[in-house]
Amino acid sequence: MKKRLFVAIFGLLFVLLPFVNTEALAFLSIVTAKQCPLYLVLDEKDGTVSQAYLGTPAGSFPIKSVEGYRPIQEVLLNAKNDDGINRFLWRLEFAKPDDPIEVMQLWVAYMPREKTIEVASGKTAHNEWYRIASQLPLPDGVFLFVSCEPDGQDEPLSHVFTITLTKKGLAFVPIPEVYEKLIPLAITFSQSRGTFDSERTKQIIGCLTHLAQNENVDNIARILNLKKEFKATWH
Repeated sequence: MKKRLFVAIFGLLFVLLPFVNTEALAFLSIVTAKQCPLYLVLDEKDGTVSQAYLGTPAGSFPIKSVEGYRPIQEVLLNAKNDDGINRFLWRLEFAKPDDPIEVMQLWVAYMPREKTIEVASGKTAHNEWYRIASQLPLPDGVFLFVSCEPDGQDEPLSHVFTITLTKKGLAFVPIPEVYEKLIPLAITFSQSRGTFDSERTKQIIGCLTHLAQNENVDNIARILNLKKEFKATWH
């Protein structure tokens, strides 16, 4: 498997070389997912990504959403769900060079049994609310996406979405027990910031309350900014 992976990586590099400026070759890097045949080739210029290609068993694909960002961290998560099947979520983060708080998350779902990968991306913010929400214990197979919204720059409280990985791919699925724990955290956080009475805070806490009660899910899903980029399969 490793031999075939390295052959595939070097094959991709051979294909990319004619399109890469020779002055930037020293900044070409490869990030690999440790337990999955996935890798990301990054052409970095001045510390930021100018081109990115994701290598998978289904082929290689350009990843435009991370261009202009710099890589900061990645993690491979086992997304085994109630059906007992091992699926994996490879989540990579890229920070904006002039604003390290703004982070682009790249979600790569790897489903070996279904022979499918699905890729999504969306902006999050590494602020205090992100850190608080990210420390919340989660049920197996559930992941949080803390969204970064343009209208929330002055108030860091933002929407939180519970994401699961099923045989059909990434899905926003409200988990009431998670939102029941998020509501008091959001109230305490906004009170500490003096924003509890703002319209934005009321709207977000209202959404959390709806999700805790599994209500108004379709309307809330429309504001989810974790956008699916593509899905691919192999044989």
